[in-house]
Amino acid sequence: MKINSPAEDRIIVDLTDEDLRELDITYEDMDYSTIETRRVIWTVLDAAGKALGRDLDPSHRMVIEASPKSAGGCVLCFTLLDERRSRLCLRSTLRKQDQALLCEFSSLDDLYRAAESCTGGTADSSLYESEGKYRLILTPQAEMAPIKSHFAEFSSSQSSDKAACEFTKEHWRLLIGHNALGVLTH
Repeated sequence: MKINSPAEDRIIVDLTDEDLRELDITYEDMDYSTIETRRVIWTVLDAAGKALGRDLDPSHRMVIEASPKSAGGCVLCFTLLDERRSRLCLRSTLRKQDQALLCEFSSLDDLYRAAESCTGGTADSSLYESEGKYRLILTPQAEMAPIKSHFAEFSSSQSSDKAACEFTKEHWRLLIGHNALGVLTH
């Protein structure tokens, strides 16, 4: 278990497959509505508090993000919320979140061809790179089926899995943060 605190209000815990076995949970089984997951969160926060020399109260309001690692295991990110951010976070979770589409491209040529022939239908898009592969995260503003169909022609894989999108945002290098399709075609 690797524990890092890049800011006073943020703690990142890197869990290996072995750590997850010791905690008796898998990434797929993590669901905060279950007591098993809450037990794991409390255990991890206790270990983080000891490692960082801080008193971390698991009942403190926080945002908890879990992202799978490609080599196995997962990364847990804890963002402690102050009173103002706590209210903002509560409001934002009540809004319906748009489902994103993640498309992976094995070459820039495939990515450019997909972008140039796209006829719209996306509210936003961002582009990431890792080891010569490119991932485009699209937020549809219209029906997702035609967008999926268009990008399936050019991309090597597609996913609507929120965890895959979050993993990409966390671990891949951001190339274009907003309106990636517009930037690529102009």
